[in-house]
Amino acid sequence: MLRSLILSASNRCFLSCPGCYNHFGQHVAAAGDVVSFVRLLHARIPLRKLTVGGGDPLTRPDIIELLAGLRHLGLRIHLDTVGSAFLGSAPIRFRGHGSVPQVDASVVARLVDLVGIPLDGSTDEVFRRFRRFASVAEQESVLDVLADAGATICVNTVVHQGNHDDVPRIAAILGTHPQVREWQLFQFMPIGPLGYRNRHGYQISEAVFDAAVRNLQGTVPATVRIVAKSASSRKHRYLLMDSAGMLWTPRQQGGGAWTITDANDDRATCGTIEDPSTLDRLAAIFAPDVPRQRRRSYDRV
Repeated sequence: MLRSLILSASNRCFLSCPGCYNHFGQHVAAAGDVVSFVRLLHARIPLRKLTVGGGDPLTRPDIIELLAGLRHLGLRIHLDTVGSAFLGSAPIRFRGHGSVPQVDASVVARLVDLVGIPLDGSTDEVFRRFRRFASVAEQESVLDVLADAGATICVNTVVHQGNHDDVPRIAAILGTHPQVREWQLFQFMPIGPLGYRNRHGYQISEAVFDAAVRNLQGTVPATVRIVAKSASSRKHRYLLMDSAGMLWTPRQQGGGAWTITDANDDRATCGTIEDPSTLDRLAAIFAPDVPRQRRRSYDRV
């Protein structure tokens, strides 16, 4: 059964990631409209978690208003961001221009349960294979700012061809940031217009992903909870909403195991937040239970 909604809060980003899975909306729906729809959806589908992602949500001018509205819906709220605007004015790199003013990390920390920050390499050269314009030093600074703000912090790593052997060195960096409480490792999924187009430079087998996780044995601080998420474990698990309010899921075959046909740039659209019939459609789609496969959570690895 569906348990998570991923809200693409913005259609712009501080980075430009060739492996991005997202379908970007043409505009940004009003915060009040998004909150109202999520409230109605939660009444129909027993969601447990809402992830506010992007683009990058900090590029949204009313991000604090949006988070404040979502905070009262009884969901666990995660925010996934590269965090550039926590450090100061930050330039838009993808689907836009100009810059975003600084966002107060302490305000955000009070409105969400977890802040996820990407770290996909131990050096800039490795990191930028997946996230262009990123730097390890900047991400470490973001972690420090969030720690000072009292946030509960998660590090997110997409494991792919260019970094699967670098994972133990990323673990070493986490060891220098005791404020990090969770580390999510995601097997790269070749979906979405960019992720599918550039899949040959990123996709790995589940066996390679498993080996990368096993290589963490003894390298991870005891205070960090490790969550390893294969492509199979995420199949049929997410409903996504783009910044314009279009609800969608990746176009995937039946069954719980990832197959070659699940790699594509298509999506199944489920309606928009403006259409009242969307709620009925979603309730019908996500009522059946889909067995969970190969998601592993560890107190230590």
